[in-house]
Amino acid sequence: MLAEEGRFGEAAELDEAAARKGSPDQSFWDLVRWAANLEGAGQYDAASAVFRELLAETRREAVEEGTGLPVLVRELVHFARMRESVGDGAGAASVRGEALEVLEGLAATGEPRKSNGLLERWRTLFVLSGRAAEPAAGPESPMPPFGTERGWSRDVRESFLGMQPGLETEAVGLREAERLPELVDVRRRIGVRAVVRDGDHHYLFEERFVPCFDEGVTLAHRLPDDPARLARALTDRSMFLVAARSFERAFADFAEAVALLH
Repeated sequence: MLAEEGRFGEAAELDEAAARKGSPDQSFWDLVRWAANLEGAGQYDAASAVFRELLAETRREAVEEGTGLPVLVRELVHFARMRESVGDGAGAASVRGEALEVLEGLAATGEPRKSNGLLERWRTLFVLSGRAAEPAAGPESPMPPFGTERGWSRDVRESFLGMQPGLETEAVGLREAERLPELVDVRRRIGVRAVVRDGDHHYLFEERFVPCFDEGVTLAHRLPDDPARLARALTDRSMFLVAARSFERAFADFAEAVALLH
């Protein structure tokens, strides 16, 4: 509830207590939520420190247990976004390079052992990546507690999803006016809501969502002077394909995105 009202600092204090008492099996959920609330409170260095803890744990699982490589890729890409958002371009590039290397290995040899919860973790981080494009949360205008799938108030969830018809109408107007940069951004917000609604349903997962991510890339390709939006669309589709375990296509998209950002 604190996060829904934009009281991120107070939420992060509770997250810290929960994370320190939590079990290793809960580390992803506890640490992502904690980092998200620290970031929301403007405590960017602290948020990065918490997310580095998560990355260290995921790397350990990958080395010792042979699991978690797709999750590691997704976490690295999210951490690169965190560093990019605070102006650490060199740090973001280094992290993207590590993600590309891991993804190249998955594309070449596949996943040594299947990871549990891949879809749910992708969904959480993709939805969190869209928070900056949404209205600020406040007591009079609550927003979902980005960074977790748990504990969303029903009315806040319904209000968030209820924005979609208005966004669809806005997208029609932007398309007619040929305002492509804004259209790309609005279509992404629509995609986030689709993932909130149905992103945890495994049945026909790739078939249901591939049109959404293909559209984002197609629209962004029409902006030759905007490599950042194209790189974001390619990264979005790449991480979706990682969640779908289509690693070769995911690697191709992410390699193109990394090249655009260098």
